[in-house]
Amino acid sequence: MKAMRKKIKELFANGDVDVVLGYREDPASGEVKASVFKKDEMLEDMVFDERCVQNLVNYLPTLVARYSKVGIVLKGCDGRSLATQLVEHRINKNQIVALGVGCEGVKVGGKDADKCEDCPTSMSPVTDHEIGDKKQKKDPVFSKVEEIEKMSPAERWKFFAEYFERCERCYACRQICPSCYCEICVADQQEPKWIEPSAKLSANTMWHLIRAYHLAGRCADCGECERVCPQEIPMRLMNNALEKAVHELFGVRPGMDPEELPPLVVLSKEDPDTIMGGKHE
Repeated sequence: MKAMRKKIKELFANGDVDVVLGYREDPASGEVKASVFKKDEMLEDMVFDERCVQNLVNYLPTLVARYSKVGIVLKGCDGRSLATQLVEHRINKNQIVALGVGCEGVKVGGKDADKCEDCPTSMSPVTDHEIGDKKQKKDPVFSKVEEIEKMSPAERWKFFAEYFERCERCYACRQICPSCYCEICVADQQEPKWIEPSAKLSANTMWHLIRAYHLAGRCADCGECERVCPQEIPMRLMNNALEKAVHELFGVRPGMDPEELPPLVVLSKEDPDTIMGGKHE
């Protein structure tokens, strides 16, 4: 923490940042929350530990619209989200200073977060300054996805239908996701109406499947959608299933390369295409 605070003080002193987006502990509740720090403003209250779960990239577009230069503290998964935002031109890299901090994992509800099991790196792939150790991790395991894959189609449907039926369509998953930023969401469109707005099984299933496919090859697996879901729907399982498919087909993990376009928006002659009977002509 001392090294991070020292670096941020230097950035403020040199005029390199107007504000820094980081984490602060609420003195009343002890809860760690996303916070915006200004020069000489309560930097001693800034923290970074296993309680820093929130993906700060979700708040970045609002800040870059207000300030010329924004510093942001990044875990590995947050940095992968930022890489996707940069390559999709949602954020201008010239407006941010990325402070990558070596992450040893976070906790949700006092337990190790599931997302940390398959995290590919402890450090953000986008950094201007690195604080702490950078540890490249092994290839993803996807153990929970493989458990679902072993089920029969009927068993899989029963498993997910029980969760989809709970959905209240509060859209907390959409609001917390850095990669859900369409001006008009497909769920809100009326002409044509793609998804029935009422919270019933068929419409809920359509919502969750469409959202998962829209994130295929883009989801950084920050786990925020699942964390904020009031009904504890395992949305990471769906996202991970598509992440696994993208990794096996294209050898890509979303956000690991800030120069690499998501694989489903580019076409290469070398891409596998078994559905069409072979390589593209």
